[in-house]
Amino acid sequence: MVNSHASFDATALIKLAERVEYEAWLLEAVYVLVEQELFPSWPDAVVYPVDRSKAQFFAHARGNIVIGDWRPGFLNAGAPLVFVSTFKLLDMLVEWILEENGVPSTFRFQQKLKSVKGSPIFPPLIESRVWLKERLIGLYSTLEPLRGTIIHGKHFTATDGAIRVSASKNGVVGPVVEIDPAHLRKLALTIVSVLRYVDGTWEIDQVREKILRHDLDELAMLHALPPLGQKRPFHTCVRLYLTSSDPLRFDPMTIREDLAARYVDQDCSFDLRILMVRGSEVAEAYLLPWALFAVEGAEWKQRIDLQQYRTVIPSDIQPEHLRSGAG
Repeated sequence: MVNSHASFDATALIKLAERVEYEAWLLEAVYVLVEQELFPSWPDAVVYPVDRSKAQFFAHARGNIVIGDWRPGFLNAGAPLVFVSTFKLLDMLVEWILEENGVPSTFRFQQKLKSVKGSPIFPPLIESRVWLKERLIGLYSTLEPLRGTIIHGKHFTATDGAIRVSASKNGVVGPVVEIDPAHLRKLALTIVSVLRYVDGTWEIDQVREKILRHDLDELAMLHALPPLGQKRPFHTCVRLYLTSSDPLRFDPMTIREDLAARYVDQDCSFDLRILMVRGSEVAEAYLLPWALFAVEGAEWKQRIDLQQYRTVIPSDIQPEHLRSGAG
């Protein structure tokens, strides 16, 4: 019997966070170990030096090229572990949702799949996004038999970080499903992200929702649903050096246009780091979030309490960016 009054209250969210804590930590730790963090942070990628209207663009990447390093080999060999741990996270989310709906607990995956395809109430973040709900169910349906093969069967191989696996039940072996390293990482990233949104660790915003939609499009071969059509999001932090007395003396539309021209066919957005230059050094710093600029128009200035966006002065300031005429 489904409980139509599932509350997903604070106690329930704590239970979810405790339930998934280890597997979520394990997945993040594995990718940190091989220097492919699921959620890396990057330096400011676009810089407007003092008194210059032309932006400088910087590309950042991580690499691990160490002769004899065992870490890439670890991820290659550990791909099945990553897959099974990712599915377990999704399974625990499904179990938690069903329990909150009053569905009796069971170890039978097919029974859980049948129940979740029924009419349970999902937590508000998922329930209000039908596209997300459908794709999580699609992933659960596709991944469960593959997980069974890896745990109990022999119809899979793991080579160069990729998994090639066939569902096998009752003596029937299905077609080979190949999950390459990039899609395996994307799968882990997506499930961990959803859990963080659901348990309140992260707040989903416009940018994160677009990233989630795009990531699910890239996993279409695993959830077997039509693409959502989300263009690849590009979100960065723009650094703007100003010598004026007014920290808001700039046009965000100019920045939007510069990003759109540089990153064609991508859905661009930005946070803005404003560095106020006095003499030959930075005296003040502010960090304005994308939400202020997401809607076009000049009225954004009227709703800013600038002091709430004051931040620390970064330590990676380049002297040439402080000189007028820097190109």
